[in-house]
Amino acid sequence: MSEARPLETTFDVRFCETDALGHVGNTVLVQWFEAARDPVFAYFVPTLDIKQWPLILASYHVDFHHQLFYGTPVTIKTYLQRIGRSSFVTLQEVWQNDKKCATGTTTLVNFDYQNQCSAPISEEIKDKLSVHLLESHDE
Repeated sequence: MSEARPLETTFDVRFCETDALGHVGNTVLVQWFEAARDPVFAYFVPTLDIKQWPLILASYHVDFHHQLFYGTPVTIKTYLQRIGRSSFVTLQEVWQNDKKCATGTTTLVNFDYQNQCSAPISEEIKDKLSVHLLESHDE
């Protein structure tokens, strides 16, 4: 299996994203992660038309490793950690000054809103997602 290619998105840290302690507030990362998932969303809806949106958020988790600061851009690297029948898990990293400052995982479900249930992810979309799939190191 070849090495996973991350999807990369870079953001300038805005002054309004900092808190009274002078670093990026903890809720900002969830917003950055969501925005950096746009290329993944485009596999499902190339136009990103919200009226055709098939995904729902099932869970997310963020771990903070180092403080992030105003004045230096951040890069979000997005990988796929798992691709299932109707759901997938993204693993995202926040990098600033060549240092990994946070990681986050998000579980998303392909959802049939008309029938109010999960729906299988097409093989075509799974193939596109798999380019970014990290190898499992399970025993």
